[in-house]
Amino acid sequence: MYNVFRLELRRLQKEMNTSRVLSWESHLIVRASAGDQAAFELLSDMYRPMLMSQAMRMLRNADDANDAVQDTLLKAFRAIHDFDPERPLKPWLCRICSNCCVDAVRSRKRDGDSLDQHEYMLADSSEADGTATGSIRQGQVIEAIERLPEKYKKIIFMRHFRHMDVNEIAEALDKPEGTIKSWLFRARALLKKDLHLALN
Repeated sequence: MYNVFRLELRRLQKEMNTSRVLSWESHLIVRASAGDQAAFELLSDMYRPMLMSQAMRMLRNADDANDAVQDTLLKAFRAIHDFDPERPLKPWLCRICSNCCVDAVRSRKRDGDSLDQHEYMLADSSEADGTATGSIRQGQVIEAIERLPEKYKKIIFMRHFRHMDVNEIAEALDKPEGTIKSWLFRARALLKKDLHLALN
């Protein structure tokens, strides 16, 4: 009985601490929405380490990750006046950071980042033809990726350009792993169909 009481007490204390954090965060969001830069800097300081960790997982480069985090915070500051202060800030910031990282990967690709990942994209099919795959030009693969719906395009970049695991993608996008696996399967199917048409 005593142990049950202690567990319940800890649960209540945790809820109270969470409530205080959210209340303080909401207060800062309201102030930042009104243009208070000092309030936004406090929010930035709270979440910068988490965003840097996410960007590093996606970009694998400290300089690029730092640029992505700076871009994330700038975009967040410009849009925070539309953010609901009663909502948690972390998922919103994570989504912005994911988009910034994907943009960084696209920029690298335009600058000549290698793309031999089309073998991965077609590897799920038992019907993949080695000769046909080898004849796909890099430009055709890039164009096919760009034609994908945005959510599929994003996870293809994460999985096959940044070599992120499914659980890392799920965490970055705040989605269940099952959803990510389903999206990857659908994205690869669309890519294979698009590239097959390009070859014919």
